[in-house]
Amino acid sequence: MKILGIVVAVSLIHMIPEDFLPQLYTIGTHYQIGNSVGRTFRRVIQEFYNQSSSLAEVTKFIQTDTGKSYYNGYLETVWKVFPEYVNELTGLTDGAGVSFTEAFSSMITPEMQAVMKVKGAQSCSDVYVADQQIAIGHNEDSPELVVKGRIFMVHATIVDQDDSIVEQFSSLTLPGLLSGSAFSFNGDGKVFTFNSLSPATVEADKIPRYFMNRATLGVKSQKDLEDLLHGLGVGAAYGFNLNYADIRNNSGFLTNYEVSPISGAARNLVTKTIVARQAVPGVDITGHFFHFNMYERTNITQLGMDIVSSQHRKARAQTLPPPVNVLGIRRILGDEGDSQYPLYRTPRPSDAFHTTITGIFVLDDCVLMMYTSNPWTTPRPISTINLPTGVMCRKKH
Repeated sequence: MKILGIVVAVSLIHMIPEDFLPQLYTIGTHYQIGNSVGRTFRRVIQEFYNQSSSLAEVTKFIQTDTGKSYYNGYLETVWKVFPEYVNELTGLTDGAGVSFTEAFSSMITPEMQAVMKVKGAQSCSDVYVADQQIAIGHNEDSPELVVKGRIFMVHATIVDQDDSIVEQFSSLTLPGLLSGSAFSFNGDGKVFTFNSLSPATVEADKIPRYFMNRATLGVKSQKDLEDLLHGLGVGAAYGFNLNYADIRNNSGFLTNYEVSPISGAARNLVTKTIVARQAVPGVDITGHFFHFNMYERTNITQLGMDIVSSQHRKARAQTLPPPVNVLGIRRILGDEGDSQYPLYRTPRPSDAFHTTITGIFVLDDCVLMMYTSNPWTTPRPISTINLPTGVMCRKKH
């Protein structure tokens, strides 16, 4: 088997300059892909693991009887449901020279923080537009400055032992995590962005959120996606929001999914909202839509301390001119008008989070534009990547 790894980056530097986004192109099995990512970004992964306060909390907690029980239950579940992603994570740890325990702990951080009842992630804002243009814009936020300057794009083709293609995807990837937890698209024209959510329910012995997110990159159809979101007969350990578009098949339709675990049930509660230009049967919202780090259309109990920022960001977005195109998305995602909890986030006493990168999927042009500084005040994206073409595209590549 021929394995290819091409990186457009200088991987040995400690910090990646703000005006540069490394991009790794790699082909291989799940283990080999993980290993390629680990080897290429070894330094930044090690630095993240060493400096992450969230990971330090989790690794300390798993030394307790309660923490160890949750850790072992999640690992056993993932081995049963997604053994290929355990292999991928093993490849990453071998390549990066870090322990599997650290890596798996990083992959279950949302669940463990909920179990520990510490303040969880309140990260990411999304703006949908179905008007003059069809687009989804996303601010990728992080609670830790150690992430800044350590993100990268992975363009992966995963093959089996017979060299048959299993998955193809491009994904903004955070150091030490598998791809899929940030904005991404796959070779079948499926587009994904995610928002963290904070349901009061966290379940043991179910599928951790980040592994659910990783699995979205492999879906071939919306039915595949919805089967996954409903829990594959196992259920998710914790909740999340998925913003979704299908360039090849769903002309002009954008879909929002809110996912929540159901206590004691082997399935998830999934709320589906469809956004489009015109009100036709099945469309819930026309023109534009916002989503932040709180359940909007699902009636469940949320952790109040984790939705304050989202309430502020939503209120501020609703005061701005309704977006009709990409310029409107940039205006909202770059807004700093709320001095306590802005949409474009920089650390401050009221809000420790920061926006690491903004991605805008311009679906009728089939491109992804990325900004590593404020998208409203920055005249042009740092990088523009072509998406797979399909019925949504006005122009072909």
